[in-house]
Order: sequence, then structure tokens, then C-alpha cells
Amino acid sequence: MGSSSTLTTTEAAKVASVAPSTIKRWSDQGLLPFSRTPGGHRRFERNAVERMLRSQIASSGGDDALATQWVRCLVEGRRHEIDGGLLEARARLGSWSCVADEVAAALAELGAQWATDRVTIAQEHVASDALNRALTRIGDTLPSRLDGPRGLLASVGEDEHTLGLSLAELCLREHGWSPLWLGRRTPLPEVLRLVEESRVAKVVLSASSIVNDEPFLRATAEQVGTACREREISLVLGGGGAWPNPPPYGTRLHSFAAFGDYLAEHSKRGAGR
Repeated sequence: MGSSSTLTTTEAAKVASVAPSTIKRWSDQGLLPFSRTPGGHRRFERNAVERMLRSQIASSGGDDALATQWVRCLVEGRRHEIDGGLLEARARLGSWSCVADEVAAALAELGAQWATDRVTIAQEHVASDALNRALTRIGDTLPSRLDGPRGLLASVGEDEHTLGLSLAELCLREHGWSPLWLGRRTPLPEVLRLVEESRVAKVVLSASSIVNDEPFLRATAEQVGTACREREISLVLGGGGAWPNPPPYGTRLHSFAAFGDYLAEHSKRGAGR
């Protein structure tokens, strides 16, 4: 391990909860300063990595006007406009992981408007349902390899929010994974059973921002992480919930762009951890 202030690429990736390839991309783009050792290896200052992470989280909200435009489209529930908007965003941004971050920003704006009575409960329900249906339609059009690795998708505890999982599913499909959708309210023993039977090569657990029970999320991460470690199954913890960071095993990710980078890196190394 490096010192408390100087990090290797791998250590910087763990601090930022991103893939090492993301750290390399940020440094190649001049976004993250680094120095080189006499042997040519990159070294990063911890403070610079933490500033970069804060910047990425802040910018993941995207442009306010664009988020507002998305909200207007969703609350009106116009199927063809929503489908067209998603496909246009994919063409403009180049990947479903980037589209997912743009849509996530719109969902955050939708929640803010609901909290301040700018949209009604009925409009919020219409918007959520319309987006869920659109993501299902688009996901069904993406090719899925019959021999591709399987990724389990589940919300934890009593969390009813699954739109984040639907966005994660698009990212998985784009990288050749076959999703195993468990969705909301899946009992933890069922997740553990599938892991213990080695039915999946990756587990993606989501906890939305309303899940702020840190002891519960830590216990969940430890239980699933232990089972995954024993079988060399990779584990990803996502959403705005109070997951341990870093977790005892696996990777904590804060954006879909980071998830896309993670999947790309793991595709190069195979389906394992």
C-alpha cells in the first residue's frame, strides 16, 4: 500500500469507488493530476482523487434544463417521445451507462419537484411507470448472448425503487451480460442461494437514498460479500443508500458511467471478480 497521501492507480480506484481504467482515463484527459515513479508507474495524491470524486458526483446531476425537459416528458407519459428521447440520448452520449446517468439526474429532479409540490403524486407515478415501461421495451431489443455470463439484479430490504436496477440492466446488456432480474423485496436468503449455487457471475445490489440504515446495509454487504468471495463472484453495490465505502468485499459505485467502466474492465479480464 502507498502512504496515506500518495496512491497507486489501484488504490486511487478504491478510494473513488471506480475501476482502475476510469482513474487512467481521468488522468489521460488531464482531469486528475499524477506523477510518475522512476519505474514509470502513476502516483496520485489522495486529496486530488477525493476532489475529483466530489466533482464527478456533483456533475452527475447533469444540466438542470435537460433534467427538467426529461421530467416534463415523463410526467406527460408520452410513449413515443420517451422512447425517442432515450434512443436520441444513446446516439448523443455513446453508451447506455451515460444515458443512465442523464436519466438518473432527471429522476432526482422529479423527486425534488414532487417534494416541493411542483408535480403531483399521480404525475410522479405516471412518470415512473412510463419510464419503467420504456426501459423494458428498449432492454428487450438489446441482444443477449445465450452463453453470456449472468448478472443478478436486486433491491435490498424493503426498497421499492427499481428504476435504478432497470438502468443497470441496460448497462449489463450492452456489455454482453444476461440479467437475472429479482427486483424489489427479494429475500436475502434467495440471493445467497443463487450465489451459493454459482448460478450467477456477478451480483448487483441496489439501495436507494431512502435506505439510510447503515448497520443493515453493512450486514447485507458482509453476508453477500462473504458468499461471493468464496465463489469468486463479483459484487457491485449501487444507488444512493448508506452502503459501507469501501465495502468488505466487492465494489461500491456512485454512477452508471463508473459502472460502465467497471463492466468494460471486467469484460477484458473475464467474468470473474
